[in-house]
Amino acid sequence: MAKFNSHIKSLRIVLKPAVPTFEGGMKVGDVAGKYAQFVDGQFETNDEEVIAKLESLPTFGVDFWKASDEQQQESNEPEVDGDLQKHTKKELQAMAEEKGIELDGSETKDRLIELLQEKQEN
Repeated sequence: MAKFNSHIKSLRIVLKPAVPTFEGGMKVGDVAGKYAQFVDGQFETNDEEVIAKLESLPTFGVDFWKASDEQQQESNEPEVDGDLQKHTKKELQAMAEEKGIELDGSETKDRLIELLQEKQEN
């Protein structure tokens, strides 16, 4: 099972677009496309082709990223500075938003870590 997270709560990625169907030169319908629909910023799949396609997209690591099982377990435990340093800036931004920290987008990775630590202390 592969889990993906996104800072975009209802992200929809087109894996295979819908295709119109024609008979005798007339459009009679559409063949459904294949999509990765994120719900509350999360998407899960067992399909290896879908996983490979998602990881090959240029927006992988920007708009969405793969969440490891280790990250899922750690999210229930308090973070310490060393743990936070392991995360990317995008992941830190997503964590801050989940904890209700208001961001203006200009924060550095170090500033995000400071904000998250302050939130944990309160």
